[in-house]
Amino acid sequence: MKRIDEHITERPLRRLLNGAVILTMAALVSKILSAGYRIPYHYIAGDVGFYIYQQIYPFYGLAVLFSTYGFPVIISKLIAQEMGKGRRESVFHIVKVSFTALLLLNVLLFSIQYGAAEQIADLMGDAQLTNLIKIVSFSFLLTPFIAVARGYYQGQNNMIPTAVSQVVEQTVRVSAILVFSYSLLSKGYGVYKAGAGAIAGSVAGGFASLAVLLFFLSKHQGGLFFTKSKGVTVQTKKILQALFIQGTLISISSMGILLIQFIDSFTLYAQLVENGLDEHAAKSIKGIYDRGLPLIQLGTVVGTAFSLSLVPVISAAIVKKDYSLLKEKTELSIRLSFVVGVGAVLGLIGIMEPTNIMLYGDVLGTGMLRVFCVMILFTTLVAASAAILQGMDHAGISALTMVAGMVVKWVLNMVLIPAYSTTGAAVSSVVSFALIAVMNNLYLYKKLGFPVIKGRTLWLTFKAGAGMLLVLLIYKEVWQWISPSLLERNWRVVWEALSGVAVGGLFYGWMILRNHLFTKEEVLKIPYGDKLSKWMKS
Repeated sequence: MKRIDEHITERPLRRLLNGAVILTMAALVSKILSAGYRIPYHYIAGDVGFYIYQQIYPFYGLAVLFSTYGFPVIISKLIAQEMGKGRRESVFHIVKVSFTALLLLNVLLFSIQYGAAEQIADLMGDAQLTNLIKIVSFSFLLTPFIAVARGYYQGQNNMIPTAVSQVVEQTVRVSAILVFSYSLLSKGYGVYKAGAGAIAGSVAGGFASLAVLLFFLSKHQGGLFFTKSKGVTVQTKKILQALFIQGTLISISSMGILLIQFIDSFTLYAQLVENGLDEHAAKSIKGIYDRGLPLIQLGTVVGTAFSLSLVPVISAAIVKKDYSLLKEKTELSIRLSFVVGVGAVLGLIGIMEPTNIMLYGDVLGTGMLRVFCVMILFTTLVAASAAILQGMDHAGISALTMVAGMVVKWVLNMVLIPAYSTTGAAVSSVVSFALIAVMNNLYLYKKLGFPVIKGRTLWLTFKAGAGMLLVLLIYKEVWQWISPSLLERNWRVVWEALSGVAVGGLFYGWMILRNHLFTKEEVLKIPYGDKLSKWMKS
């Protein structure tokens, strides 16, 4: 691991941990908003409208990734190093070089996407997506401003501007998407026009984020992007190398579900049409397949909420060179991810039918969604392990495993979709993320010298999960027997799904705690641990 400068003291370390917590909370809120709006959007636009939006979303997601995870992290590290040495003039040189480089890169990305929109739409198999691809390309023009401003503040351990801009961006974006799409459809425009409105709403969210950051900059550093630098001690070459090599590695390792969506956008619909489905049916089926994405995103947020709360502690252990603490908290983080991931997967499998009806209005695709939701376990493990690897300065490994997993996803899509339609695409997603999770955790095993998921954890977790699944199956039969006379069908499935979450979750949590998968001390260190510890045997 890299040597940490000796100037780090307890006080800056506490600020580092507090900042990490703020960013983690903002990211969780943003992800919940980003996943949750898709459900009302589906009600507004239907399966075909959902297909249209999901085909284009990955392009917007890429711009957001660059401006949230990849480049701001590297810029902040460079700035923090110079600030720690008292070289404030070099900070403005980092900002100037980073902004210029990112502006050139993103203008190039915008130009390519806007100019080749028709060709990209043809590769997707749907020429009507051309205008939507052009609209979303404008997101790249916002990236240099947002990424540099966030990196500038994060480098000074001020996470508030980044956190506020993330939450405002998602709030405005979600509101604009729903308002624009509903207004266009209610006025008689088609689903493609509504999709264009939704994409424009996403771009509006980016402008809102930039407005927030400019507000903060106006109070502290109004001319940040164009400030002249003197007395520079950091080389331009070093800045560019860090920005594009490390920034690219972090971006790739953070893509995860976004890459799955990219691959499905270019292969699933086109394959369905090529194998004999008419275009409208293929769009509807792709829209039904896309129902799984909000479930996976929300499940992953829940699965990582506990484990990622330990990442600041792991980062502190690295800073302090406390390798025993690093091993302990890494194992706990992976164990939490595994336990919560298994619970989310088996719980969703048990209540998938009423959940599908409650969220989307019918049971279409329920079997496929049960397969698709298995991915939650592996996306949770990948998110936790990738965050740990980045903290250990091994982002290249998590990027490499991500690329390998996506190659497997693409190949399996080509093989499985013609034979098994959307279920084949779901299986390929699960297999690819399972591979990434295994490779990441094998690397951690190699570096730390012990298995991060032990046999006892596997046995007790699946035992608790199987018990929960059995309880949910019994509960479903009892509920269907007593409920017809009490509630109308729509309310019945809502209550069946929601009460199933409560019943399954309580039983699973009780089994996990009663079997001492976590010590009382470990439980007390996670969110709401004081309440959870009361369920444990003394």
